[in-house]
Amino acid sequence: MFSTHLLVTLALVLAPKVAPPNEAAPREAVILDCEVSSIEDQAVPASDPGVLVKVNAKEGTRVTKDAEVARVDDREAQAQLTVKQKDYEVAQQEADSKVNIDFNKVTAEVAKKAWERLIEANRGQARAVSEIEVLRAELEYRKAVLGTVKATQENASNKLTAEAKKAEVGAAQVGVDRRVLHAPFDGYVNKIYRHVGEWVSPGDPVMQIVRVDRLRVSGNLDAADWGPGDIEGRKVTVEVMLPRGRVEKVTGNIVYVSPVVEGGLLPVTAEIESPLENNQLLVRAGLKANMTIHIDQAAEPTPRPLAGPRKTPERN
Repeated sequence: MFSTHLLVTLALVLAPKVAPPNEAAPREAVILDCEVSSIEDQAVPASDPGVLVKVNAKEGTRVTKDAEVARVDDREAQAQLTVKQKDYEVAQQEADSKVNIDFNKVTAEVAKKAWERLIEANRGQARAVSEIEVLRAELEYRKAVLGTVKATQENASNKLTAEAKKAEVGAAQVGVDRRVLHAPFDGYVNKIYRHVGEWVSPGDPVMQIVRVDRLRVSGNLDAADWGPGDIEGRKVTVEVMLPRGRVEKVTGNIVYVSPVVEGGLLPVTAEIESPLENNQLLVRAGLKANMTIHIDQAAEPTPRPLAGPRKTPERN
């Protein structure tokens, strides 16, 4: 009996320990040889034809969003803008003027009094004023009243003309603005394609600007092991291969999982921010990296539009 208890005790002591479920190793998906690229990489094109008169940047220059980076000769456009502005000023002055309205109102008041005086004279003495003169006085009064109506209509028409001239000024301003090239986002000038004095046509790239502070990391997972629901929104750790064998770890989030499986592979993309070292961006586009996706970490919530009330189709 004693030997039996001893054997049971030894078996329990020597049995392998099983970790509770909450101590299990976290699941991770690792992608090797990922591609690091710029989120935004754009050629800045010319909008209108002309000669480049300014290029305000060179390769490697840091630019801010909406900063002027180049300009096409805009002297003709500026002259057209000046003409349109003057046309608008004249039209607006005519629209603001009510001289004709006031003049016709005063004329109508005087003509009415003259007409009434002639009528009153005939009341005091029959035929003191001939009938034709009374009719002429009435005509002058009626003409002045109609003149007031006409002047009011012309004033309204002048206001519409002024609005049209103002729109022409806006169109001319667009013509000037189209000859100024702006940086589409914060970034660095990577390449210069055109220089001062060269002719450019609409669509010709003048320079290339890339965003380098925020980068995209892309790779492929085995679609047999992972689905979109496992990956979407998960946090990632990216190990970027730097010069001289240095490895820099950067965290980020999955921002895209392809809805299409390509050759048994599921393309995924994460975004990371490049850290600074000595005021220089440490991680750059074109470097190689390995990406670890932390499957067990909660996905970032993605806001979805609320569905509207369901409408019942009408029956004929």
